Amino acid sequence: MLTFESKDFIQLSLLLVIASFSIPIARKVSLVEIPILISLGLLFGPGLGVINHSFAEYMIQDFAGFGVGILGLVIILYYESHNINFRVIRKFLLNIISLNTVGMVVTSVVAGIFFSLLTGAPFLIGFLFGAIISPTDPSTLIPLFRKIKIKDDYSGTLIGESLFNDPLAIILVTLAISFIYSGSSYSTLFNSVTGAVGLIGGIPLFLVIQIAVPSVFGVIMGFGIIYLNKYLNFENLIVGLLLGVVLFELTVLYGIGITPFPAIIATGAIVGTFTDKSIFWSRESNFQENLSFLAQGIIFILVGSLITIGDITGYLLQGFILTLIVIFVVRPMAVFISLPPGRSKNKGPAKSWRTKTFIALSGPRGVVSVVEGAVPYSIGLLSGNALLLKWGLVLEIDVTFIVLISILLQTIYLPIVAGRLLPQDATQT
Repeated sequence: MLTFESKDFIQLSLLLVIASFSIPIARKVSLVEIPILISLGLLFGPGLGVINHSFAEYMIQDFAGFGVGILGLVIILYYESHNINFRVIRKFLLNIISLNTVGMVVTSVVAGIFFSLLTGAPFLIGFLFGAIISPTDPSTLIPLFRKIKIKDDYSGTLIGESLFNDPLAIILVTLAISFIYSGSSYSTLFNSVTGAVGLIGGIPLFLVIQIAVPSVFGVIMGFGIIYLNKYLNFENLIVGLLLGVVLFELTVLYGIGITPFPAIIATGAIVGTFTDKSIFWSRESNFQENLSFLAQGIIFILVGSLITIGDITGYLLQGFILTLIVIFVVRPMAVFISLPPGRSKNKGPAKSWRTKTFIALSGPRGVVSVVEGAVPYSIGLLSGNALLLKWGLVLEIDVTFIVLISILLQTIYLPIVAGRLLPQDATQT
């Protein structure tokens, strides 16, 4: 007889098997793998019922205490940061900072207004919705840009934005939940900082803590491993060592309420930039690349499987309308307010209105939004707060649809938009 655990393992094995078929299917239809993966998730999830909703929800949000969503994102970011271009990040730093501050606040407010108008929810719930969908998704953008071979000078701002927008999203979600339910302990560190220095001083201090502390920690860990390897020579086991270090960074920083992503990125960038490129480091990079592809496959199949038939019949139209508003109204407003003509001191393609339009049309929502979308209802169940109980499930379902539809739409149209808006030299041959 199959036990509950063995049924989960069967579904996990099917996830891996199904993910492998995305490559030949994508090759046949000349698309990137991501929309194929999501479509397979929809087919084998709500379509055929092979992957059930509760399993998908557990895997994406709660597996091993973090969820495959966060664990997979960590693996993807660690590998991709091996090839991070510090010149590009430095060149577009002002744009990245502006998008990750002004742009995210504009997104939260404007998306909140539209959500309230469409659903009849109070603006505080609308603002919470806007905060949840404010970060863009590196696990979608990085593989997509690699697939369509857009040069760093054109994709750098978008990738930099997606890599570093998690801290402010945490602040905005925490603020929204605190306004709705003042007794929430969603972010105890934020509450401690603002309690010590006040809200006005606490917000920038919390933002600095969320970026500086993990970045320094990641740099120390990266150089520490390189230094140790010179004397101890871990050979093939450098793969396991670095994977363990990355998971250690995730666990420690997450445990004290600090976002781990800057640390993961810093460690990956140090390892990718300063190692001696021996055969063992090459094997480490190849292993992380394969693991990254595997994580990507599992994540996007699970995102497709999160939707239920009831969600489709009850919320599909609302989710689709909200997605179009977020992609084609809210995102362009946030980008053009954040990057107005003449503001950037950077020379080059980032000043072009065509490039800004491309940036405005590029902003899929992803794993972080899915995970944060489940928070309001969970807090409502624990606290009994009437607003969170009433609107929590609506937020969770709508956010899932926005993530799903935005990824599907943008992975299909961005290669076309890039060809129309960007110059011919924007892609690598």
